[in-house]
Amino acid sequence: MNNLLRFGTLALTLSFGGAAAIAETWSPSSEPKFWVRTRKTLQDSGKLSVRPWLFMEALNSPSLKAGEYLSDPSRTSVGVEFDAAVLMQREGQNVWQVRELRMRALCNQNRLQRSSTQGMWLDYVGRKDTPEKVRWICALPVTD
Repeated sequence: MNNLLRFGTLALTLSFGGAAAIAETWSPSSEPKFWVRTRKTLQDSGKLSVRPWLFMEALNSPSLKAGEYLSDPSRTSVGVEFDAAVLMQREGQNVWQVRELRMRALCNQNRLQRSSTQGMWLDYVGRKDTPEKVRWICALPVTD
């Protein structure tokens, strides 16, 4: 099954709440209109890869706007690997920064890692709700 079809199936499943029920306490909210426009603008400009991105969450503070996205999850022997994107705009700046990186959720350890430029997996400093997010990611209906 190709990745686009797999991700489309994932989006349908999420819209009906399948993975959220398994993940217990955390699930992503719907992508707010502001973030839909921002993501599409960045994709149209070539700053963000054109692919199906799943909105995870956002931070809106006086000094920073940041949105987190997930794409192309795939099951591995230790968990789920996926592409992640962070869209950031600092106070007083009109320019958006985009960071895309490869990440993985270590399902049996409830933690996240990111791939370094050298291809090594490094622990990703999480927040208090990281274990809930890892459980949610690990419950995604992806194929091996």
